[in-house]
Amino acid sequence: MKVLETLGNGIAKALDYMVDKNHKAALVNRIRIVIKNERENTARAYVALGKYYYDHLRDPQNEETERLCRSVEESAARMRKAFAKLEELSAPQEEDSCCSGCGEDCGACPYYEQESGGQSSMLSDFFTGRVRFPVLPDQLDAEAADDEQ
Repeated sequence: MKVLETLGNGIAKALDYMVDKNHKAALVNRIRIVIKNERENTARAYVALGKYYYDHLRDPQNEETERLCRSVEESAARMRKAFAKLEELSAPQEEDSCCSGCGEDCGACPYYEQESGGQSSMLSDFFTGRVRFPVLPDQLDAEAADDEQ
């Protein structure tokens, strides 16, 4: 009888320990979430403060803040350029007689796809426009063509 009582007390203590440990872990996780949310709130407040400074309180005499303001302007210029390039790439292209990939006549270009309506199948670097990635046309081999029929 004494052994069962001792065993029961040991199990009860182990369960109490586990409950306390889980409770403490849950509290720690909640506190970490609060800290994370407050860091994000602080970051948003700093951004809003910076935007207000940039728009209303900019001081060209302060070299440190002016350097940061110029950085914002340069970044905005790069974004405008990227949006313009994206718009250019998204617009329908007129058919050229010359392939942008190799400079030859599109009919002689190995990267030219007849199915694409005359567009070159070369992928270019987004910012420079330099051709970097040849994409060979997908052509069915004879066995695969027989399977589709």
